[in-house]
Amino acid sequence: MADESYGAYEGYEDSERVRLNQLAEARDPRTRRVLDRIGLSYGWRCWEVGAGAGSVSAWLGRKVGPEGAVWSTDLDLQFHRPVLPNVVVEQHDVARDPAPRATFDLVHTRAVLQHVPERDQVIETLWAAVAPGGWLVVEDGAFQAFSEQPLPEPYATVHRAMATGATAEWRDPNFGVRLPGRFRDLGAEDIDITGEVWAMRSGEPGGEWWFLAMERAIPRIVQAGLVTAEEGQTALAQVRAPGFVMMSSLSIAVWGRKPAK
Repeated sequence: MADESYGAYEGYEDSERVRLNQLAEARDPRTRRVLDRIGLSYGWRCWEVGAGAGSVSAWLGRKVGPEGAVWSTDLDLQFHRPVLPNVVVEQHDVARDPAPRATFDLVHTRAVLQHVPERDQVIETLWAAVAPGGWLVVEDGAFQAFSEQPLPEPYATVHRAMATGATAEWRDPNFGVRLPGRFRDLGAEDIDITGEVWAMRSGEPGGEWWFLAMERAIPRIVQAGLVTAEEGQTALAQVRAPGFVMMSSLSIAVWGRKPAK
């Protein structure tokens, strides 16, 4: 999903393309492990929600083969990579546009719901799209420890504003911890959970997805009066300094199966 919650990317399109690719490089291996774990295989029908650069959709297309199908959707498709013929790429607003019901063997979304004000409605839409016996897999974040870790000023102030959603009141940066309860409420079976943290450094995919977002978020944080423009530039220099390392947010994946009729 092309994420504008840290600041609009108008004028930052090239940077956003790089950021999404860095995010995919950092996060796709865990996503693939989870989807393999639920038994993803040839012939499955899949819906990738908030596809972003399309890296997961492309991988799904290869996994399900020509007998399977992938519906790859996002609000903004300008960064979506080319895909196989069995992957249909469409612009779609999951909070407002109609969605199929009881259709897919797998519905997957990553780092999307925390940014959607209608997240509780959307997760019900995703669940309704799963066919009996199929799987819903949702990956999202828990940012509380991430936002509170000791960091040097002024970067600490910039970081807290981004991590807590201070400039986007509708964002829920800790929606990941609510996912198990939502899956229980939906009536999912075989619920399972995994989580992951990693070291974030400049020049590495695990850090660059955040630091590139920070570059475009700083003008909004300055406008909000949280830091001065000079402090914003100092914060950028701090995270790019040799040897700087910090802890990532907790990335949580939850999956569950819809009961077969």
